Amino acid sequence: MFMACLRYNPAMNKDSKRQDPVYKTAKKLVDRNLAVMDGPAALTPEQVHEVRVCTKKLRALIQMYRPHCGKNAIKAVEKKTKRIADQYSGARDAQVMHQTLVQLAEMYCAEQGEDVAPLLAHYADANAKIQQVSPHSEFDLQQAFSKLMDSWQKKIRPKANTDFALGLEFSYQQARKLAFEAETLDQDECYHHCRKWVKYYLYQINLFVNKNDPIDELVDSLKALAELLGLFHDRCVLEASLNGLLQSQPSPNLALESACLLMLSWLVEQKRLDKANCQNFFEQLFSHSNSPVPKDRINL
Repeated sequence: MFMACLRYNPAMNKDSKRQDPVYKTAKKLVDRNLAVMDGPAALTPEQVHEVRVCTKKLRALIQMYRPHCGKNAIKAVEKKTKRIADQYSGARDAQVMHQTLVQLAEMYCAEQGEDVAPLLAHYADANAKIQQVSPHSEFDLQQAFSKLMDSWQKKIRPKANTDFALGLEFSYQQARKLAFEAETLDQDECYHHCRKWVKYYLYQINLFVNKNDPIDELVDSLKALAELLGLFHDRCVLEASLNGLLQSQPSPNLALESACLLMLSWLVEQKRLDKANCQNFFEQLFSHSNSPVPKDRINL
């Protein structure tokens, strides 16, 4: 069934790629991303963010092949994409965690009137140290992207008559299934998995769907849900970090410990509210048994 995806024939590959709009879109994303980079120099925080967004869009594009090609080929290409993102995860994650904490601390102080300054100082110091290290400064991004696209071209070879619109439907079904699991099981991990597929579906729509008013409304709702799930994810990461901080203190620091406990208690309530808001979006977006995007709006 999957022999066309697993056997490499250069001539057949050349013809299929000429007709593969997903690969063409991926190549444009990579070329556009590399065009604004300053050679081998260390990337700025903004450029790191752009690279990570690019890899997320590439992973969304890879899912378009899921109904057509073998899992091993897809996983191999996805692994290379994730490896690029992982090169920049430490510095970016520390920056995001600090930004999240600052935002939450402002909300917390406004609502509760409590001071969590020791916590803010701790994370500001940790963030500054990680940014100084910059372990990705010697990573050859251009070479990594080149190897990725070469692997993509060799391993994933859809047939000429492939219906790529089925990839969009696949992502919708995955997001829908995970939304119902999140609502039923009430586990943080389910919300994290759902977030990934909501973003895949959203990226695919933005890249391949001709917009009109109903589609614009769908995109706006998906963006709002993705942002909410992203905020929930950041709260969970911060919660785990705070618990780790409490357990790893080499010597008692009552001010820092008190600030940690106050923030942890408040985070529990904020996460409960996040889940309730997500469930409202789930009911709005996933009441359809199939993707609400009409096939005649899909530009593939």
